Amino acid sequence: MRDVADSSADFWRLFGRVLGRELAPGRYTRDDLPEWDSLRHIELVFELEQRFGLEIDGDAIVALYSDTDAILDFLAARTGPR
Repeated sequence: MRDVADSSADFWRLFGRVLGRELAPGRYTRDDLPEWDSLRHIELVFELEQRFGLEIDGDAIVALYSDTDAILDFLAARTGPR
């Protein structure tokens, strides 16, 4: 099982790369980040699938387009605690 800190750090690096900016870990909603639009969200989903070896179905894609806590909880449920 991956180290919790590694998974979280991987997510934040990946999320920042997709959005094109560095972000301090915290809770962000899509309303907080105008660059987190639907196209970037799909890019994020593809990156998460590749990085963490996951398959994310359509319902989860929609549910994850809310805030970073939802994504981190989703990852923790599938890869280990965050």
